[in-house]
Amino acid sequence: MKKPTIELKSTEFTEIIELERTFTPDKEKRVDHVFVRRRKICKRHPEGFATEEYARFDIAWPEEVKEEIKEDIQEEITVNS
Repeated sequence: MKKPTIELKSTEFTEIIELERTFTPDKEKRVDHVFVRRRKICKRHPEGFATEEYARFDIAWPEEVKEEIKEDIQEEITVNS
């Protein structure tokens, strides 16, 4: 089961500024590793209190469409009586 990834967004209380975003594909696991560095600024603080945070998450690749190969298999059964 996949978990949805929820990105932080600016609100009336905080401002989110994305500083860096790096994608690294992983062919074995079929995902993209995403590393995000962002600054979060508190608007309600008189001095504009700011923190820097890091987030890492994975984005799964879409499933490949697999074509089923149907072969007609015929077996002959011989019974010795």
